[in-house]
Amino acid sequence: MNRALSPNTNVTGIGAAVAALWAAAVMTWNATHGHGVIDPQVDISAITAAAFLYTRFKVTPVSDPKDGAGRPLVPAPFARAEPIPPPPPPVTGAHP
Repeated sequence: MNRALSPNTNVTGIGAAVAALWAAAVMTWNATHGHGVIDPQVDISAITAAAFLYTRFKVTPVSDPKDGAGRPLVPAPFARAEPIPPPPPPVTGAHP
């Protein structure tokens, strides 16, 4: 399964985004309507977003990344140690 479509990582990322957007929307609504900006809805949404993010990083830790099927990702190949020689100069003049 492709990583972008992996259900074990997308749900937590989308859930964190939704919870954070909901908290921002409720804070904006409360601020524009004369209520306190921080209330139980905002607290629960912020805690939910943090829980989703914590879960997301526990599912795919940065120190040991895996693909959608749970296999370790292949590390990037190392760069060449020796410099690449320049190409030979073009041949000029008449050929026999």
